[in-house]
Amino acid sequence: MTLPAAYKKIPVKTWFLTYQEELPKLSFLGDSVTIKRWENPSADEYLEIYKAVGSAWGWTGRLLKTTEELTEILQSKNNEVWLFLFEAEVVGFFELVRSESDIELVYLGLKPDWIGKGLGQKLIQASVSVAGQNDEKVWLHTCERDHASALQAYLKAGFRIEKEITSLEYYPE
Repeated sequence: MTLPAAYKKIPVKTWFLTYQEELPKLSFLGDSVTIKRWENPSADEYLEIYKAVGSAWGWTGRLLKTTEELTEILQSKNNEVWLFLFEAEVVGFFELVRSESDIELVYLGLKPDWIGKGLGQKLIQASVSVAGQNDEKVWLHTCERDHASALQAYLKAGFRIEKEITSLEYYPE
């Protein structure tokens, strides 16, 4: 991989968490909040919401992919992208990857203007409800560069830390 200009590798502490509670029911979302599976988004459309949600936290994983690589990921039968809507407006999303033995919540977040409005736990619970439908292990990772409340929000929602590592990751300069 050729490193794009304006990125550098920095040490980042990352926590790997597994969901350990009973799966939530989607009925808890209420009338104003809905989720919708986003079937076959184009790379450009996907990157719009990815950047809107993740740019403040330095998300780079999808930005460092070529259009072809990202399209292949988004078209994979194991990849699912779900939109999180408040009163029909897209305010966040989650993405999961299914394997034979587990489900990873690869990306999950709200647009910055929607943080602090009581939607974070609903987003987490909705993602867990969708991911755990077939009783597979549901897990995710978060790092010290994510929102300052991310780790505590995941713990509050029923995730437990399995391991913690520090590794070199690409972030914008």
